[in-house]
Amino acid sequence: MNSISIEIPLATIEKIARETVVQSLAEMRPDIHDDEAEAITRKLQRINAKQFITINEFQFLFGCSRGYVDKLLEQAAKGETEHPLPYCDLNGLCVFERVKVIAWAAESKTLKAKQRKSGGKKKQFPHAVNS
Repeated sequence: MNSISIEIPLATIEKIARETVVQSLAEMRPDIHDDEAEAITRKLQRINAKQFITINEFQFLFGCSRGYVDKLLEQAAKGETEHPLPYCDLNGLCVFERVKVIAWAAESKTLKAKQRKSGGKKKQFPHAVNS
């Protein structure tokens, strides 16, 4: 029996493989396009590329208010906490070493007596009638 052999250039094989991978990746992604999610992703990539982050970037990273960050900084400066927030004071400009604050946030911190897990005022729920 006669055998036929066909030579396919390496560039053609690479092109087909590349197109197959791109098509497979496109099929794995959802069709939903979310501009806000893309903006968040870009901002997180910029933050993660830096060694030192600003107060605004700290707020974004941990989803907290400026007042809460100020409270953490004040507690750390006064030594009023067992787990002070690590920060660098550059003559009035506060920055944070990204890796250190992420490790600080991951530390287990015990709650003090009557301390709540989240901030804000306690909501008063109405009492049930005829109970």
